[in-house]
Amino acid sequence: MASDKGMRVQVAVRLRPALNPNEQRANRCVSGIDNKSLEIWNWRNTDQSLRFEFDAFYGADSQQKDIFKKSVRPLLAHPLEGQNVSVFAYGPTGAGKTFTMLGTQKNPGIIPRSLFTLFREIQRRERNATSSEWKYAVSFSYLEIYQEKVYDLLEIKSHDLPIREDQNHNIFIPNLTSKTISSVQEFQALFEPASKNRTTAATKLNSRSSRSHSVLLVKVEKSRETERELKTQVGKLYLIDLAGSENNKKTGNQGIRLKESGAINMSLFQLGKVVDALNQKLPRIPYRDSKLTRLLQDSLGGHAHACMLTNIAPEEEFYMDTYTTLNFAAKSRNVVNKPFVREISETKKPAKKRSLSSHDDKVTTKKPKLNTEDKDRIIPQVEVSSLIRRQETFEEKVKSRLDNLEQNLLQHLTKVTSRPGTSGQPSGTQQKLEQGFADVRRLQQEIASVNKVLREKQNEKKDVPKALIKPWRSSETPGGERSHLSSASTKFEGSKKAKNGEKYQTGKIQFAKVKSVQDFDNKENASIIRLDPEFRQKHAASILHLLNTGTVKQLKSLQSVGEKRAQLIHNWRQMFGEFTRIEDLNKVTGLPQKTVNLIIQNNLIAVDA
Repeated sequence: MASDKGMRVQVAVRLRPALNPNEQRANRCVSGIDNKSLEIWNWRNTDQSLRFEFDAFYGADSQQKDIFKKSVRPLLAHPLEGQNVSVFAYGPTGAGKTFTMLGTQKNPGIIPRSLFTLFREIQRRERNATSSEWKYAVSFSYLEIYQEKVYDLLEIKSHDLPIREDQNHNIFIPNLTSKTISSVQEFQALFEPASKNRTTAATKLNSRSSRSHSVLLVKVEKSRETERELKTQVGKLYLIDLAGSENNKKTGNQGIRLKESGAINMSLFQLGKVVDALNQKLPRIPYRDSKLTRLLQDSLGGHAHACMLTNIAPEEEFYMDTYTTLNFAAKSRNVVNKPFVREISETKKPAKKRSLSSHDDKVTTKKPKLNTEDKDRIIPQVEVSSLIRRQETFEEKVKSRLDNLEQNLLQHLTKVTSRPGTSGQPSGTQQKLEQGFADVRRLQQEIASVNKVLREKQNEKKDVPKALIKPWRSSETPGGERSHLSSASTKFEGSKKAKNGEKYQTGKIQFAKVKSVQDFDNKENASIIRLDPEFRQKHAASILHLLNTGTVKQLKSLQSVGEKRAQLIHNWRQMFGEFTRIEDLNKVTGLPQKTVNLIIQNNLIAVDA
């Protein structure tokens, strides 16, 4: 649940002790005023100083525990409540960022102290919890951004990892290793070897300079299960150690070090652009301009509680680095985030209870056991009746296909005879087709009469003679005469809709192609399949007429012609004129020979005798 009131990014500044303790204090460009304010020389007027105020200021004599206790520890309760928290160290190279985040064995930094506090709080809650309270699970991942590429530090991989965003605009990294831990000791056993995998190198300003940004993600998942629902809250803690901005003249970077420095400075520059865009409330925030800002999207202007630990150096030689760092920290302090609780609720479905009445019904309807004689009499009847059902289903499919063919041919016949130039009188071909349609209807009546006889025989006798079943399995009856049922099993290939048993759509041209035909003994029935060549010529002429006059929508009514192919045909016709024959589709640019053959094959009625 989002917070109505935004939370401002907390900014704390830590001043590193001077590297040379014997150096005079007068040569230091920064000095603290109180626990929130500091001042720095004004480079435009050396007689004046510039004052900055932040949420906290830690002087050169501050301790690690002081910074953690005041700036970080108050935020650690939020991951345990399903919210996100980001703590990141920012500053120039050699200012003490890595020391602030990691520390040493005797003087641990923010990361080990945060994990210790999290586990101690979880253990305290579990000791005081009842059976219905929350249960906790902790896991963590560790990565680095080196030269704008994301690498897994827990498990070394040969390739970098991508950054993705889910449908809820949450940033995640696929295939990033995640380790489940239950104590600080388990965390240290995994984290310390992984830290050695981070890229570091020596420069003139820092003997162990970080050449990459490191991100430690600690995920706290707590769940509570009741009789009605399962609630889960997920909180995340981001602990980020940013690489420092570098002046290559001072560091003396060359070769690969110069390339690394360029990648670091560019990512930090993009970070500054994001902060400026947030302060100016621009419609587009350039999070995607670098991998670093992509990962910090939730920390700056997102939905996390954020704290920026700014590290600066007191020496005069680092004045410009310190000045620009303080300016960036001051602008970041104006960024407002809107944290919310990430909770998932799953309602349990109640188990279905079996009612007593339904159980009684099942008991009363239970069939009595049969003796051996009854089984011998009944089992053959069951087998025969199943075959009859299959035969009836087969005959119904044949009847349905014949009806569809009849309607299809009538539609095309009407279109051909109604075209201009025809007298409207039925031709000899039309009379033959009408005679064929009459034969189709007569064949359907014969099929219905056979079905009626089969049902009567099934009711009269327990055992159905095998002679009635054989015509369905074989093309000839025992008497040597061909059965109408077997000869009517013509295979048709049509459109996908015809295969699925759906009706032809009105207003669109649909065609069926006869793949194989079995000859009928009755010569009159042969006219059903063997179409007159003159009719096929008229049908081809109607297709050619459609190609020459049809719109894109009308061309799409042809089989195997979609939006793209119809547009190609229409455009070619507008440029080069009408088609003289259907095979001229080969001239259309963008229609390969295979596609043209498919269109012709699916739109012309062909008979394979």
